[in-house]
Amino acid sequence: MSTSLIPDPMQLWRDAVTRLESSVNSMVTGSMDSQEVMRSLHQFSTVSLGLERAFEKAIGNYLAKVNLPSRKDIAELATTLQRVEDKLDRLLPATEAAAVPRPARTRRPPGEAAEALHVKATPRETAPAAPVKRAPARPRDRR
Repeated sequence: MSTSLIPDPMQLWRDAVTRLESSVNSMVTGSMDSQEVMRSLHQFSTVSLGLERAFEKAIGNYLAKVNLPSRKDIAELATTLQRVEDKLDRLLPATEAAAVPRPARTRRPPGEAAEALHVKATPRETAPAAPVKRAPARPRDRR
């Protein structure tokens, strides 16, 4: 079994739960007065908060090493995306203006596009085109 420099966060959590169960069992089975119970609960909440922070830090370090976003990163991204969407909604036209039909997207001007639909195309004369004579290429003058 290889040892890792990164502590296993799940093992830390299992150890904490095991300790918690043993503490609760000893509290319930033993006869303690309320001061001891309150002190124990206070210690438990302090330890629990510390373990939670250590667990979050270990998971954050692990996610950073494997190049994955954390829950905090995703929440920040969602907030930023919501701000962008809100700004975009303010820039978009109102729904009444969006309901106005747009002209057809053609390369012809609007008048010609309508005429082209009603006028049948006439066949072109099929006379062969005259060959184009080109001047011979001149050698470049090199100086």
